[in-house]
Amino acid sequence: MSLPFPSLNMRAFVPFLLVLGSAISSSFGGTCTGPPAGAVIVKPNTNVTGEFSDLGAAVNSLPVDDTSQVVFVYPGVYTGQVNISRSGPVTIMGYTRDSLDFAQNTVSLVHNASLATSASDDLTGTLRVLSNNVSLYNLDIRNDFGVALTNGQAIALSNQGDQVGVYACRLFSYQDTLYTNVGNHVYLKSYIEGAVDFIFGRHSIAYFEGNTIASKGAGCVTASGRELNDTGIYVFNENKIIAAPDAFPNVTNNVFLGRPWGDWARVVFKNTDITAPLNKTIWSIWNVGDPNTEFVFLAEYNSSGPGVEHAHRPNFSTVLTPEEAAQYTLLSAIPNYRDWVDAEYLLPEF
Repeated sequence: MSLPFPSLNMRAFVPFLLVLGSAISSSFGGTCTGPPAGAVIVKPNTNVTGEFSDLGAAVNSLPVDDTSQVVFVYPGVYTGQVNISRSGPVTIMGYTRDSLDFAQNTVSLVHNASLATSASDDLTGTLRVLSNNVSLYNLDIRNDFGVALTNGQAIALSNQGDQVGVYACRLFSYQDTLYTNVGNHVYLKSYIEGAVDFIFGRHSIAYFEGNTIASKGAGCVTASGRELNDTGIYVFNENKIIAAPDAFPNVTNNVFLGRPWGDWARVVFKNTDITAPLNKTIWSIWNVGDPNTEFVFLAEYNSSGPGVEHAHRPNFSTVLTPEEAAQYTLLSAIPNYRDWVDAEYLLPEF
C-alpha cells in the first residue's frame, strides 16, 4: 500500500442537492426502477441510439463541464474499469426494487486487476472516483482478482474525490477492497467484503454507518495510513462485522479491527456488533520490527457480540468513555454533511 497519490483537481463545490432531488426522489424508501428525466441510460446489449451497453462509455460520454449528471443502470453484469473524473457532480444509480437494501442490488461492475499488473494500487480499482461530488447508489463493485501471496492488492472502489457518498452498494475483493484516500466520504447501508487491510487510505475523513463489513480471511479490517497529525479519521458507527459467507477457514481468531499503516493512524469504532471471530487482542501492530504504534488512536466504544468476548486489548489502543465517544460523530467529522449527504440512508437518530 505504499502508493503514489494521483494529482487531484480539487474543484469548487457545485450544489449537489439539485442532483439528489431530480435523481432519487422516486427511490426513497422504495423502488428505483426507471431513470429520472435527462439521465444517461445503461442497458445490456442495447442498440438504442443514445443508450450505452458499457458503463465506462456512458460515464465518458458525460459533458466536460460543471453540470449535474445522472447515469441510470439497468440490471446486468458490466465488465471493465470505470473512471469518474469530470468537474461536475455525478450520480450513478443502479436499478433496484428496494433502494435501501443492498441485497436487492441488480447491477454489478466487475474488473480483474492487481498490483502485479498495475503501476499503482489505485490503478487496480474497478471504479475510480477521481473528482468531487459523486454519489453511488445500489451498485455491486467487484475486483475478482482473488488471492496472491505477493502483489495481491486489488481495489474494488478507489475513492480520491471530496464529498463522495456510497449508498446501499456492495464492494467485493480480498486485499485492499476500499481505498478511501482523499476527501470527505460517507459509506451508508452498504456491504464491504475483504480480508487484508480492506478499508484503507492516507488522508480522508470517512464516516461509516449502518454497514455490514464482512471478513473473508485472516487480516485487518482497516489500515489507516495517516502519517501526520492532520484531520484524517475513519469513524464507524452502528456497523456489523461478520464472517463472509464464503470465508476461508483461517478467518478464526486471525481477524483484527485494524493495524496502523501510518504511525498517526486514527480509527474509531462505536456501537459495533461483532460476530466475526476477532483475535482476542482486537488490534494489530503494522508488523514485527515496524509496529507504527507511537502516535496512533485506535479506539472503540460499546463493541458487542461474540467476536469480542474475553478480549485483551493492547496498550496502544483506547476504550472510550461515553463522554469521549460522543465527540466522534458525523457532524464532528464532516460539519457540512447536510449540504451533500443523502439523509435517507442515515440511521434514525440523525
